Amino acid sequence: MLNSQNENQRQTILIADDSRMNINIIVEIFKNEYEIIIARDGRQALKRVASDPPDLILLDIIMPEMDGYEVCRRLKADAKTKDIPVVFLTSLSDKDEESRGLALGAIDYIKKPMKVPIVKARVKNLLELRAAMVELESLRLLALDANPNTGLPGNNSVNKIITAALQNNVTSCVIYADLDNFKAFNDKYGFARGDAVIQFTADVFQNAVKTSGCDDAFIGHIGGDDFVLLVPSEKCHDVADAIKNRFDQGIIAFYNSEDALAQCIRTSDRQGRPKTFPLMSISMAGVDLASRKFSQYLQVNDTCAEMKKKAKEAVGSCFVSDRRNDVRL
Repeated sequence: MLNSQNENQRQTILIADDSRMNINIIVEIFKNEYEIIIARDGRQALKRVASDPPDLILLDIIMPEMDGYEVCRRLKADAKTKDIPVVFLTSLSDKDEESRGLALGAIDYIKKPMKVPIVKARVKNLLELRAAMVELESLRLLALDANPNTGLPGNNSVNKIITAALQNNVTSCVIYADLDNFKAFNDKYGFARGDAVIQFTADVFQNAVKTSGCDDAFIGHIGGDDFVLLVPSEKCHDVADAIKNRFDQGIIAFYNSEDALAQCIRTSDRQGRPKTFPLMSISMAGVDLASRKFSQYLQVNDTCAEMKKKAKEAVGSCFVSDRRNDVRL
């Protein structure tokens, strides 16, 4: 899957402490492994979190105006910040003080003076746990949004991945795809066979991105026979060609021998008039996000709709690209 964030992006730690010496010590410990944000008091810490949420907060208890307990209480009361792990830094040794902090939602205590190996190990473990929980939540949301037939991400995920690509200026191409003459096939062969075709199509996409060298490409299923892919711009034609070849070679197996030999379905409409439908093909529309000044997902969606209309005008499987205004049949 094509991620909206760089997988190598470093995690961020917010240090909230009114002691410059303590801040310098902690920065020295973690500067080579994590991004560091600094706040010199409680109010500044809340502002920093609101504008740039960190992955972990190291929070001094004793600070002027607003102590660490109040900062922690406010963070845990806000739905946007309540899941950020808070670790108290303290020279207090009273067990009641520690219990108070944990009751407010802090995940751990680090006593001053700090022992560097222990601090590094604790922070490392907590950030790894944080990353695992974020990934688990992401998978949970993805499962809720997944198409029940293919298991691929649905509308919400498509919206999010394209929006993130626009915001992060990712050099990607969006490919909208759907099947031609799928309804005629469904009407004759039934929904179970139609579902098998949809799963076959999803498999074609997954094989195509793999053989084209972009295993992390995003594949979404927005319903029925409509799919969306997000692939690296330089790979879009390779992926589209692989999809067309695999689809056209494999789709014939879903027809009976008579229809396969005739290369069409012969049926009748409601008035009993004979109608002929070609075998299924796949129409794809590609929009390079870098080729236009898109600011939102709906603009991309509208452009893809325009391109897909052109693709539908062609006979057989094809790919119409907005980037170069070209058609590949």
